[in-house]
Amino acid sequence: MDNESMNDDEKNRLDDAELKAFFDRLFPNGFAGEDVLAELAPTGWEKSPLMACFHPSVEQVYQERVQIHRNLERLVEGRRAGESDEAEAAPKAEPTLEEVKADWKESPVNVVEEVTELMGKCLWDVFSDNHEVVAADGRRADLGSFRSAGSFLHEYLTGEAGMPSIEEMLKLKSFEDLEASIGEMGYMRFYMGTVWLRDRADLTPVYEMIFRRLKALGADWVYHFPELGIVDLSGLAGEDEDEPGEYSPSEAFGKEQEEKERQEELEKLRADLAESHQEARQEALDRPPPATVQAYQAVYGRDPKGWPPA
Repeated sequence: MDNESMNDDEKNRLDDAELKAFFDRLFPNGFAGEDVLAELAPTGWEKSPLMACFHPSVEQVYQERVQIHRNLERLVEGRRAGESDEAEAAPKAEPTLEEVKADWKESPVNVVEEVTELMGKCLWDVFSDNHEVVAADGRRADLGSFRSAGSFLHEYLTGEAGMPSIEEMLKLKSFEDLEASIGEMGYMRFYMGTVWLRDRADLTPVYEMIFRRLKALGADWVYHFPELGIVDLSGLAGEDEDEPGEYSPSEAFGKEQEEKERQEELEKLRADLAESHQEARQEALDRPPPATVQAYQAVYGRDPKGWPPA
């Protein structure tokens, strides 16, 4: 991106101070203020189905552990097929409800902490995840990358940096320092939004509340269908320069052939991904819209831009 394009991009998005002011207007009493609780849990948080996000039933925990177990089994199935040791190759037993019940402990309810956590994760789903929030003046309320969005939400709530600076990262001297630094990264609190909560409760009411507040500010939302991409980083590594007198035509030809084959493999992978994306888009049209889209439709009375996926 050239300097002119970068300047245009900056002009088309709210700066950091404006983003903070935008969130102040969205949540004048905080993520877990009395106004938020009145909208999400008018009869009390303890009676709200949303509380299940943080206090799932033992049956729900059992179902989650079984699903995780099955996903892991699928990942290692190919490796096991080539193992000679039948004991090692045999699939591991699934967790049982009795085993889960034996470890089960109810956790105390913390209303402010739980509502704040839920709001932050749902906001990540709306403002991040490749979607766009557009302010009333047409500029984007852009929180940045997935990690940057989590970092902004954490910093907005706590005043503490969600990610260490580059200077701080360069000061790390060991793997232990890196582990400690990762543990202190506040962006992880909201990173990937509700991915681990959305099966525990219907989050549509939370998204509806967010969209009501966005609409009241004259803001809008643009949906983007999730897609995977391929980034070719080979050019960043640089190429080894041959010393004078060491040039080998056969080696140069071999490198050219390797690069040609690599590029052909990349193009094939990109084509396969494009085909998978198209299939996923078609399958999405045969299912109910995501909860975020349904909430937008309920509040704005129309589909968001970008839905249905073309």
